Amino acid sequence: MKGMTCVRIRSQIRSWYRMASHCGLGLCMALLWLASASQPLAAQTPPPPNSPPASTEFQRGLQRVAPTREPVVSPLQASATGVVTTVVELPASADSYIATNRPNQNFGTESLFLGYNNNGDQLGAERLLIRFDLANTIPAGATIQDARLQLHLAFSTPITDTPMSTTLRRITGAWNEANVTWNSEPAATDSRAGITIGNATNTYEWALTDWVTGWVSGTFNNQGLELIGDEQAQQHERVFYARETTTDFFPRLIISYTMVADTEPPIVTVDPLPAFVARSFTVAWHGADRGSSGLDHYDVQYRVDGGNWIDWQTKVTTNNAEFPNSQNGRRYDFRARGVDKAGNEEAFGNPEATTTVDTQPPTAQISALPLITHTNTISTAWTSSDNGGSGVQYYDVQYRVNGGPWQLWQQQTTATSVRFMAPDDALYEFEVRAVDNRGLVEEFTNQPEANVLIDAVAPFVEPVAWLPEISTVTTTQ
Repeated sequence: MKGMTCVRIRSQIRSWYRMASHCGLGLCMALLWLASASQPLAAQTPPPPNSPPASTEFQRGLQRVAPTREPVVSPLQASATGVVTTVVELPASADSYIATNRPNQNFGTESLFLGYNNNGDQLGAERLLIRFDLANTIPAGATIQDARLQLHLAFSTPITDTPMSTTLRRITGAWNEANVTWNSEPAATDSRAGITIGNATNTYEWALTDWVTGWVSGTFNNQGLELIGDEQAQQHERVFYARETTTDFFPRLIISYTMVADTEPPIVTVDPLPAFVARSFTVAWHGADRGSSGLDHYDVQYRVDGGNWIDWQTKVTTNNAEFPNSQNGRRYDFRARGVDKAGNEEAFGNPEATTTVDTQPPTAQISALPLITHTNTISTAWTSSDNGGSGVQYYDVQYRVNGGPWQLWQQQTTATSVRFMAPDDALYEFEVRAVDNRGLVEEFTNQPEANVLIDAVAPFVEPVAWLPEISTVTTTQ
């Protein structure tokens, strides 16, 4: 076929040459036609095997600015059970690659090169760093069902290169697209095998569901990921579109999440408290979510003596706590609210439980008695006060005769006065104690609070030295 083509070309040249000679143009015209006739043959020659696409987008050293892009949210899809599925497409917020043979050079505005560059620039091993801004993207209470990184391959070198395996690492150290280099490569962890990249110019995906779940929940800080290819010292390279591209092939993170269609806030209340409590006491609360998403956490507030409300338990999942260091005699009010997993927040209401702290026992005192009496029956009375406020529950009264052992006379009485009948003439001393409604007991001191000399049988005696309190009393005739 080539021979026949050459014969036809030579024949045409001779024909054109005769015409040109006739017209006075000579051999030059024939040569010009030959050049034009041979041009389509040259265009059919394929480019060298390592040549990138003709676009300048993939040249090294480009200084570009990424176009502004917003997340794209798909239409909501609700199931019969009220579960809503949403798909959101996030553009990369930062991307770059780093290279071993340019350890201090930044490539933050170029396309994304991965693998090993052993031709031309001789950059050596190349790794990709990519980050996506997840703030205010996934609502509270959402469940991540699927998350995938998407990169679009522009070309591979060699063009018919063998498949390249990849490794993913979750970045833990801070990095900046504009200055990250091989020597400032951020720390990373959680290394795992990724997909294998062929040489077809397609979109490639890496599963990131667990990482995105952790980033959204705050389990770990979102610094993005690092993608590592085959770093053997040979020409084995993949080039992806970066976020600076003006095409639609920029890096994406595709997230699918579900939420329960729940618009009702929970109902939570504080359990009743005793009217009076000790300095440290337990406060409990309970509630339920009226929707179907379930309770996420509780908030509990308190106030003292009707003052301003104070946050006490914030975003807790437990339903009780010890309230410490309260003050005696102060009244404490409590209220709680719930927040469900769909983000519905119950409003705080009025006080739901009230108690007063009582940490001190009451005090009681025998009222004054006459110094001496000539009857064997006297009226004894006592008064009391309770600093804690729970009030006196009952009294115990004891007495002794002529300084002898104490004897319990009135036990657990609620009376505040009782007539005392003395069996014999003698010096009678009395002491009272009180027990309040919290069960706090005033201890007996075994010291008399009031005394009286019973002298009811004649002849009446003179005061003696062991009765100093009545030493000025004269004998009754």
